[in-house]
Amino acid sequence: MTQLTYNEAFDPYHTAFRLLRLDSTCNFGEPVHFDLIRILDFYLLFPFRLQSIRLFSADTEWRRISKAYLKLSPYGDLPEDVNLFSRMEHFQRAALTSLANSGVISKTEWERNEVKYLSSRVPEEMHQRFKELNKSMPDVVEILCAIKEKYPLLGRDGLKDRTGLLEYRYDAV
Repeated sequence: MTQLTYNEAFDPYHTAFRLLRLDSTCNFGEPVHFDLIRILDFYLLFPFRLQSIRLFSADTEWRRISKAYLKLSPYGDLPEDVNLFSRMEHFQRAALTSLANSGVISKTEWERNEVKYLSSRVPEEMHQRFKELNKSMPDVVEILCAIKEKYPLLGRDGLKDRTGLLEYRYDAV
């Protein structure tokens, strides 16, 4: 018996929408490393998994907020965080390549594995949709923007290390 299921994590169009939603929320003015975008996208899609991050002591309240989103957990079991995160990379790359080809992000930066949004290319209707969705989960959006600002990506105690989603030991810091 074959069963077809849909998961937003493996849909490049949904991924592109989430990546644009992140920019509309956190306003990435400067180029950002692809891995940071990947991590933020992962937690935007699976906010109930935020509780597994090793947080600064001032941010431990985020775990309670994360638990409130357990209702978003999909029916059925998902792979462990690291495996799921790894499988999502292909779809995230496809989405960002499409956004680069559309002129929504800088092609030059994307070739260097960085993302620089050129948000003037996003229609106003999409911005309205981003606002609607962000209103439905304002605390998660606030947490993701705070993570972007407060936590470095690289090295020991960086976001890669604290999430356990990526290898950090070979980072050039």
